[in-house]
Amino acid sequence: MRLWRFQASALSIVAVLVTTALLVALGCWQIQRGHDKRDLLRRYAAVLAQPATAFNPAQAATDAVIHVHALGYYDTQRQVLLDNRSSHEQPGYEVWTPLRLQQGTLVMVNRGWIPRTAAGQPLPQLPAPGGLVDVDGYWREFPQPGLRLGGTPPCEKAASYPVIVNYPREQDLACLLGEPVARGLLLLNADAPGGYVREWDFNNGFPPVRHYAYAAQWFALAVTLLALFIKLNLKRTDD
Repeated sequence: MRLWRFQASALSIVAVLVTTALLVALGCWQIQRGHDKRDLLRRYAAVLAQPATAFNPAQAATDAVIHVHALGYYDTQRQVLLDNRSSHEQPGYEVWTPLRLQQGTLVMVNRGWIPRTAAGQPLPQLPAPGGLVDVDGYWREFPQPGLRLGGTPPCEKAASYPVIVNYPREQDLACLLGEPVARGLLLLNADAPGGYVREWDFNNGFPPVRHYAYAAQWFALAVTLLALFIKLNLKRTDD
């Protein structure tokens, strides 16, 4: 009579069980991240639907979205272009224009995306509404690169404007402009005048469904590992 017997060493069993537990834990972690991102997007949607509140320049920005409006004057003589930004796979810049608040504080306003100029061509003119303007937008922290290489470059005030930058920090902007700036970036509302292409993505390009897809992959790996381990160690023997 032929019987099935499971023949595996204790060490291999422990190793497979530990690895399976790790894969399952990673899947659960991704599910939790998906739930957190879903809740975050719901809060974002609630904020975007609310009327703008008066901007407080002393409030440091975070990853939360705050809908605000600020009164001030655009400084078109000291504009900054954030490099390596794309729209529909076309390379370009984001236009950051200083806004002088009535209280005197300088705030950077992201007025949207423009296409990259051809090699050898001068940078475009970047007009903005003149006089006192009421800027409606979203107060966010400065965008961060996935990886920042090298140390902090020496502080040098820009010799001419607009100046092209790569993910500047608060201290970098203060150095370029020659004075302190508020601790965050004001994203100009898509309906507000004086801007360019504005398709603000509060998702950060990582929707909840992608977390759930990664969780499914981790769980599938765990099931596959167990199935292969059992198949390879299940032997038929003669009784």
